Amino acid sequence: MNEKDPYESLACNCVEVGTVIREDDTVLTLDLCGPDAHSRFDALHTAAVSIGSGNCQASCETVDENGQTVVRATFNFDCTAEKLIFQMKNIP
Repeated sequence: MNEKDPYESLACNCVEVGTVIREDDTVLTLDLCGPDAHSRFDALHTAAVSIGSGNCQASCETVDENGQTVVRATFNFDCTAEKLIFQMKNIP
């Protein structure tokens, strides 16, 4: 390892997971559009509370964005891992 660069690795394309995923990154905000936006929020909320501790706090508000009605959903997970699992399972 190079003593001048503490992040240099002998393996290619390796990154310490802490440099990509922050411990305090627990809030996810999604904009849901279309006539079924509220039912999609309900389904996502059910999925969110089924992950990990089950303590995900979810809320939504309806906003007008460029003349289109948008449901802005906010999910606040207990930890970053729960948020990441939720995103991998539910967000295309």
